[in-house]
Amino acid sequence: MSQFDILNVLHRDLPEPFIASLQDTLCGEYAKAYEDVAQPAGGFVTPRPNSEWDSVDLRAVRNSRRNNGLRALLRTCREHGVPFEVKSLACNGQTIVVGQIGQILIMTEPIDNLSARPEPAVYKLDLAASHFAIRQLELDLGDGWRQRIDPRNTMLVVIQHGMRIGGFNRRDTALAMMRLVVPDSAFGSWLFKANVLNGELDFALNWSNCHKAPTDRPVQIDRVAVTLKKRPGEKEIGR
Repeated sequence: MSQFDILNVLHRDLPEPFIASLQDTLCGEYAKAYEDVAQPAGGFVTPRPNSEWDSVDLRAVRNSRRNNGLRALLRTCREHGVPFEVKSLACNGQTIVVGQIGQILIMTEPIDNLSARPEPAVYKLDLAASHFAIRQLELDLGDGWRQRIDPRNTMLVVIQHGMRIGGFNRRDTALAMMRLVVPDSAFGSWLFKANVLNGELDFALNWSNCHKAPTDRPVQIDRVAVTLKKRPGEKEIGR
């Protein structure tokens, strides 16, 4: 599959409002993950003069990134009426969420940096292998994918997200990375990748120009004055 083909599918099936909503929801999930650890509901917040717990709490927030992505994708799919599936993998019990927009299968995963290489997993390989192939998934995922999505003849899109490598504070635990990538059928390399937060995806799909309101055409001002026409031979009255 060429980049031309990928861009055509993304431009046709991936709505800009969906990605914007997903970004906003991810930001909220990251902020909430920090607040839940820093100020637990109903908990007694003790002073942290020496920050002994910072490394422990930072690890807790980082461990929540995967669930941040799952919840954000699920909520965004519901908001936009996009079909989705929530599955528990039989091999390890891990929960995954996969949405479908037209011929696009979309999922999320956390990353530590934007140079992250693909990390294959059995379910990722099977989803990626369906790139525009008329086939049924062979992976046993419990009750299958027949309820809401149809992974045949689709293209897998992964939304990667992450935070800075820093300290335990709002700034360093906020959403700082969000990238859209399309893996090859073996989930071994990226066929396409574009940063969401810096406008790279917007530029690649020309969303800004597509959503601009058409410029109003200049209107010619009619300066003709309408008056009553005199009848032939009619004399003016009052002269």
